[in-house]
Formats: sequence, C-alpha cells, structure tokens
Amino acid sequence: MANAHAQCSADAGLDSRAAEIGRLYAAHAWDDVVARVSAMPDRTPDVDFQYGMALGHLRRWAKARDALEEGRRRCPHDKRFPIELAGISFQEKRYADAASWLWRGLKLDPFESYALNFAGTEEYLLGNLPAALKYWNRVGKPEIAQLQMDPGLHADRLLVERAIVFAPTQVMRLSELETSEARIAGLGIFPAFNLRLAAGSDGKFNAEFNALERDGFGDGRMQELVSVFSGLPYETVYPSYYDIGRGAMNAESLLRWDAQKRRVWLALSAPLRALPQWRWQMVTDERAENWAIRQSFAGPAPVLGSLRLTRELAAATLTDFASGRETWRIGAEGSHRDFTRVNYGSALNTHLITPGYEAKVRATIDEKILDVPERSFSLTAGGGAEMARLWAAQPSLFAKVTGAAEMRWTPGTAGKWQWRERLRAGGVAGRAPFDELYMLGVERDNDLWLRGDIGTRDGMKGSSPLGTRYLLANSDMVRRAYSNGLIAIVAGPLLDVGRATAPTAGLSPREWLFSAGAEVKLNVLGTSVVLTYGRDLRRDTNAFYGAAEQPGAMASGTAW
Repeated sequence: MANAHAQCSADAGLDSRAAEIGRLYAAHAWDDVVARVSAMPDRTPDVDFQYGMALGHLRRWAKARDALEEGRRRCPHDKRFPIELAGISFQEKRYADAASWLWRGLKLDPFESYALNFAGTEEYLLGNLPAALKYWNRVGKPEIAQLQMDPGLHADRLLVERAIVFAPTQVMRLSELETSEARIAGLGIFPAFNLRLAAGSDGKFNAEFNALERDGFGDGRMQELVSVFSGLPYETVYPSYYDIGRGAMNAESLLRWDAQKRRVWLALSAPLRALPQWRWQMVTDERAENWAIRQSFAGPAPVLGSLRLTRELAAATLTDFASGRETWRIGAEGSHRDFTRVNYGSALNTHLITPGYEAKVRATIDEKILDVPERSFSLTAGGGAEMARLWAAQPSLFAKVTGAAEMRWTPGTAGKWQWRERLRAGGVAGRAPFDELYMLGVERDNDLWLRGDIGTRDGMKGSSPLGTRYLLANSDMVRRAYSNGLIAIVAGPLLDVGRATAPTAGLSPREWLFSAGAEVKLNVLGTSVVLTYGRDLRRDTNAFYGAAEQPGAMASGTAW
C-alpha cells in the first residue's frame, strides 16, 4: 500500500501541466479545467480527481463518474475517489451505490470526518436511524435539542421518558436508541411506535416519539373489537386491559371453550417500582385437553395412544432489559397435572404419564451478538435452562436446556424484502412428564412451528412430532406488501426443517422433516393474524393454518 501511495504521488508530479490545472481548479474555473483536461492525452490521478470534480460542479454526472473511476483505477488507495463517487451517486439518486462507495472510502480511512458525516446524513434521509447514528456518533452528532412526545399519549409521560435513556442537550448514541426501543417495547402498551429525529435550523435535532397505543381494552372501539374477538373462529377470546392507572400495568387473558382443549390463561404485569428496565409478570394457566397421538394430521393415521390432561400452573417472572442488546429473565413456577382416560398404546409409557406436583426455576438470556445497521443485518442468540422437581409416586428431577439463534437481513435500501433465519434446539435430561415434551407443528399453544405439520386432528392435540429433544430451522423471505400505519401486510415463501427424538417411536417419526410453503401476516391495530400454507415434502401432505397472535405469552402458550 505504501508503494502504491508513493506511485500515486510521484505520478502527480511528473506532468508540469498538472500544476496549471491545479491553479484553475483552485480558482473554481470549472469550464477551463474541463477544456484543458479534455485535450490532455494522459492524466495523473490528481488531474483525474480535479477533472471529475469540475464536471460534478457542472452537473455532468456521467462524465464526472467516469473521470473519478479512472482516477481510482490508477490510485486505488486514495480515499478521495470513493468518497466523491458516493456524492455523484447521491446526486443521481442511486442511494445504494452511494452507500457502497462510502463504505469503501471509510474502509480506507475509518476516521474521515466528511465521509462519516455524509454516510450518517444519507442513512438518515433513507430512514435508517440506527445506521445514521453509527456514523454520526464518530463525529459527535447528533445533538438532541428536545424530546417531543405524542400529544395524544395516554400513558404516564414520566414513565415513557424513563424508558427513553438519551437526554436533551446531549448527543444521542446508538446504544441509547437501542436501549430506549427495548424498554419502550417492554412496557407492553405500544404495539407499534417510532422514535425519529427532526432536523432543526441550528444543526440540532428534535427527538419525536409517536406510537399506536393500547389503552384500556384498546385505543378506540375498532381496536377493542379486533383485540378481544380475533380468536372467535377457533372459540377463543382475549379480554385484556392495558395501562391500568397509566402505569403500564397490563391484565391479559385468554379464554377458550373448545371442548377438546379448554384453557384459561391470565397474566398481570407491570414495571418493577415504576422503572421500565425491569418488568414483573404473574401468570396462572389452567388447561383441560384431550390428546390423540398420531403420526399425521391427515390421511390414514391410527391412534397410537390417547389421554386427557388437566393442568394448573402459577408462575412469576422478572425481566431485565439491561440494554438494547441484552435481555435477562428469571422465574419460578409451580404446577399440578393429572392424566385420565389413558390409553398407552405404542406411544405412551408410565414414565411419561406421571401425575403430581411440580416446582421449577428457569433463566434465559437473549443477546444481539452482531449488528450491521447500514446493511440492515443482525444476529441474535439466546439460551435458557430449567430445573424442576416432580413429586409423584416416584419423585424425580429433570432439566431442560434450550438454545436459539436468529438472523435478519433486509437487502437493498427500499426495505421491502426481509430474510429471516431462525435456528432453535432443546433437550430434556431426566424423567419429564408428558406435558413437558416439545411439540413441532403449527398449533396455537405452541411456538415451535413446523409449518407442514398441524398439531391437532379432529380438534385434539397430538398429530405432530413430540419429543424430548428437537432441532428446528425456520426460513422466511417476506415482502412488505402493504402498509398505511394502521394495517400492514407481509407475505412470502417459507422453508422449515425439523427433527424430534422421543422415548417411544409413536411420539415422533425419528426422521428429518421438511416443509415448504408460504405465509401471510396481517397486522391490524396491533393484532396480527397469521395464515400459513406448508407442504410436508416427505409425506406429500398440505397444511393450511390460521392463528391470531396476541401480546404477552398467550400466543406461544408458555407461562412466560
């Protein structure tokens, strides 16, 4: 690299005409620079740069780009060329090219203040605030003049301000934006919100907070109806009341009267001591479910075992939103289960059908381990551990360990497509009861969706793989099809790969399963309706499924 720099500078001094071009350039005689350089048979990198810049001032963008690219070819380690090529691309509204040139320039000099400010400004204009802050923070920008809250906000303003950790008259840091967004989301009363910057005339910015808010049963009659009754097609309602006392205390519930799988789920949560960094949750969950174990949800599939499960559970959880990149949860639960109408068949055994009381402690952590905001790429990972003791005819201890990683990437600057890749795995050590098994398949009380398998048949659970160990990969390429602020639609293809292993052959096929299909998600006033189609590529069956996703833990059916 040193030799290349020496060659660039040596070449620049060989041609005496370069000095005259330099004087004309310094005098801003753009037409004269262009006329003189056009007649030169050979050019040095400095002359290429001055020629390209003069053409740029004359708004002759295509020729300016050619001149700068020629100079860069001659002197590839000169940061001026990619930075000014970024400016040409920006003028031509080719924003992706501008970003690419800026990245190359900053690779040559990561501390180039002009390029950093330029990159931050471009990302800001493109609506990518995290990427803008990544660059701006290196040059001491942006300074916040004041925080402006949505005037229609019902929640306690002081509570929301506590969740926002950056302060007026200070520079907003990327880490502060991430932490603020995590803690605002953790309040559980804003299904959609936006923290944006509005530029002022003095070079400072106003931070503006706007949100779609859940207040009471909902913000308005339409949101109330959608939130509470979105599950009516499958005999479920979600009567929930949000922001009790304007302190982000939420009472959420699920009531299901399906004769095959009745359920009552209630949760109360709030910030701990009015501090958004911590949130406590108390849960009670009662179920009465009929299970019929089968190898498939369609076609010939004899019952390999059946039972009726009744379970009562109470749990407490404390969540710590330590930062925008790290979240901790610790909790404990107590439960009691009973099994009746048991037909063991070939799928069940006495180790699984163990009624009695259970006490459990658990802890999880989720952390963003890689984030490239200018490329809209992130990688998060997490894990959890549970220790439980079961008091039954034969008392036992067991443990469960889970791990997960999720990648998200939005290619291009338009942001219409997003690729999501999620990998999860888990296992049980020791003797766990039947209701602690993992289920792979689409089912409204389950979050391990293998979308070519449906977890119920004739209304009864048990028609998708169950096991003490599992591995599941979910791949989605989704496109934003429509959005108007209140309604959003995303859709795209999917591919799932999963496998579960179990104590008996009847619970799981013990082979890799592959599902391909498509998913559509409709978000209406904070409530999401998910429609999936998956084809099991091994068994040639089609699975169509729909579910309403609600806040809290009710969508996944866990106690958290």
